[in-house]
Amino acid sequence: GAGCPLTPCHNVTVVRALRVVEGAAVGEDSGVQQTCACVPGHVANGRGGCAPESEPVEMNFYMYRAQDDEDYPLDSDNLGSLEAVMWYLHNEVVRLSCPRHYNISRIVRYNVTMKNTPELYAVRGGQFGQYVAVDKGSCTVPNCDQIWSDYGYVVGCQNEDHSFYGQKPYWYSVIAACPEEPFGNKTDDCKKQNPGGLCPEGKRPDGSRTCTWSYEKTGEIRIDELEGISDYGAFCAAHHREYDENTDKGDGCSFWDGKQDPVKNAKRVEAASNLFAKNYPGVAGSVPAPVCDW
Repeated sequence: GAGCPLTPCHNVTVVRALRVVEGAAVGEDSGVQQTCACVPGHVANGRGGCAPESEPVEMNFYMYRAQDDEDYPLDSDNLGSLEAVMWYLHNEVVRLSCPRHYNISRIVRYNVTMKNTPELYAVRGGQFGQYVAVDKGSCTVPNCDQIWSDYGYVVGCQNEDHSFYGQKPYWYSVIAACPEEPFGNKTDDCKKQNPGGLCPEGKRPDGSRTCTWSYEKTGEIRIDELEGISDYGAFCAAHHREYDENTDKGDGCSFWDGKQDPVKNAKRVEAASNLFAKNYPGVAGSVPAPVCDW
């Protein structure tokens, strides 16, 4: 079949059965037929390619978080694309196995709907705002208040520049009520005065300053199962390692071997996406993510 144009479509990154090409998602059928569709935040330009939307639009896609076994509602937080979270696990978590860094045990998936404000688009001409670091529910960068005053409680993004996990490792920041205070210090008065961008339950994001995102948890996968480790306690008791930076491989586990190998990294992301699809057959294993245009 006829291939999708490479101009302006380029910067290919693999997402399960889709190739996302600078605003265009390219689906493959038996390796021959190809169909093109623009990713969220882009629209067909009439010339066989995709162009950025000319205004803020609603976008729906997955965000992921690596966390321990404790359950809690999503609040102000930093989430990532699956590529970014896999890179984080590889770079920060499994190298400190037995126990893992922060006792991280799973990847949680959220179906996030977002629409940022027209005030942001008027200045930036893009769908995303500035990424801000969040720790324990509190923004930790000095200009948070100015961002929210200028644009509202916008969803931010940034590229992970030092990853070997393809071209689409994105980090996101989402802001809920009382984001200037950490968990435990968020008083009712603070939440009322600083409501954040998380929409009230049942309301879709409308691009207003205090309703820029909503979410639904859509599954999780266990890191043990992803790696093929049936008993993590026994694995540790045998003094195995998930990944050793000195040897660039594991001991008793080969899943993370070859940290800087882009082909192996793509297969690791695909394995995680496939495991989500296997465990949640009624839910799409992966969906095209928008381009981080900040």
